[in-house]
Amino acid sequence: MQRRGWRRFFLRGGRLHPLWRALVYLLSFLVAEVVLDLLVALTYVGALLLTGRSLMDVLGLLAIGRLPRPILLATGLTRLGTALGLALLLGRFLDREPVETMGLDRSRVGQDGAVGVALGLSTMLALGGVRLALGWADLGPGPGTPGGFLLDAVALLPLAAAEEVAFRGYLLRALTTWRGPAVGVVVTSLLFALFHALNPNPSWLAMLNIALAGVVFALAAERAGTLWLAVGYHFAWNLAQGPLLGMPVSGMKWEGLLGLGTEGPALWTGGLFGPEGGLLATGVLLLSLPLLWMATRRPATLAAACRHQRAAVEARFGPLPHFHHRLEVNAAQFDGMVRALDRYDRDGEVVLLLRRADGDLLLHTKSFYPVRAYRLPSGGIRRGEPVLEAACREAEEEAGLAVREPRPLGLLTYRLRQGRRRLFFHSWLVVGGVEGEPATNDDRERISGFRWVPLDELSQVATKLRALPPEWAGWGRFRALAHDAALRWLSSEE
Repeated sequence: MQRRGWRRFFLRGGRLHPLWRALVYLLSFLVAEVVLDLLVALTYVGALLLTGRSLMDVLGLLAIGRLPRPILLATGLTRLGTALGLALLLGRFLDREPVETMGLDRSRVGQDGAVGVALGLSTMLALGGVRLALGWADLGPGPGTPGGFLLDAVALLPLAAAEEVAFRGYLLRALTTWRGPAVGVVVTSLLFALFHALNPNPSWLAMLNIALAGVVFALAAERAGTLWLAVGYHFAWNLAQGPLLGMPVSGMKWEGLLGLGTEGPALWTGGLFGPEGGLLATGVLLLSLPLLWMATRRPATLAAACRHQRAAVEARFGPLPHFHHRLEVNAAQFDGMVRALDRYDRDGEVVLLLRRADGDLLLHTKSFYPVRAYRLPSGGIRRGEPVLEAACREAEEEAGLAVREPRPLGLLTYRLRQGRRRLFFHSWLVVGGVEGEPATNDDRERISGFRWVPLDELSQVATKLRALPPEWAGWGRFRALAHDAALRWLSSEE
């Protein structure tokens, strides 16, 4: 009994507990960050000494309260490489999760990134405008140059991306898996604030505002379903704050194209820490939430829907088995799935394991399928619909059967590939008892026949699906995977 308790403490669903996975990632990231930052600084100092600069001159450059651009750029690149490399490595071997579920979905890079940049620029420019209106700043040219501004932009982008991958990517996914989205957002936002606690001139209000910014970025990632909106917001916020307006960024000095400086009451302006240490930033961040809400819809990607569904299902039923598959399909199947998702506004699908009292499972075929191509029924999950409600609705629509005591059996996720195109998709396997014989309720489904099979015959069904003619081969391989999983998972329960 004691051994089982320790096992639950370290393992969940056959994998390392998500809290421990988050801790492994966080400690690895911080240790690598310290080591690489030290190497970057030593390399920079060594390079300057080799050019004939004196040690006092070099130390003077490092003591001005602003990172030299070479260090800033190198830090951004190494930090992004560390955050992304660890996320991909641990995600593959510890989490065994697709990268799309931590927001790395390439399909919306431009759209979400542009929205984020617009939000970041508008909120920081609004803050600067309030300072000017209150007489806490003078609008005039700063010491920055256009070339310096571009170099700062190149350096700030990987820095923002690295923090989003770490906090709103890997850590948010792991902590959401552990205790749901609310806990994930709160804990990652507090960690985000602590990550900046050693910056120059911190204060309690600065830490509160950075935590609030973490909440805003986390909500951006949750509602958009990708990290790109949060990356754009974070990047543009910092770019406008320092290189454009000349205000400190989280305690670090900047030479801006404009020179708004640090004048005004420190409680409101943030003083030497910059706007993030003042009440103006608190107000701007809070006011940005309605803008963020209007600019996004939740969830905007199937991967985000899958993550939210999984958190809700596992909160009720506990950890469930999960397999991820990479599958090559033809252009017709890929385009057909994209059209179906767009047309019906689906949040994934349910695969129905409808069992009679004798244990047999229901299969169906459709009029346009190849001859004798039977499979487990499936149907789309409507936007925002709970998984089990979708299963009961689909069983009634497709077979005219009422499901008794439905429960989730497990989750399949897929990365479908066609050439250079990628599509994330997921299927919930739901099992439940039924009575009576099936009957078609919806002619649009084009169901032409049903049959009952014992559990062990699912392997033969999967084999036949994999042996379909070439034009159906990709679809057959895709559909066979649910039958493999159903046989494996149901057999393990018997």
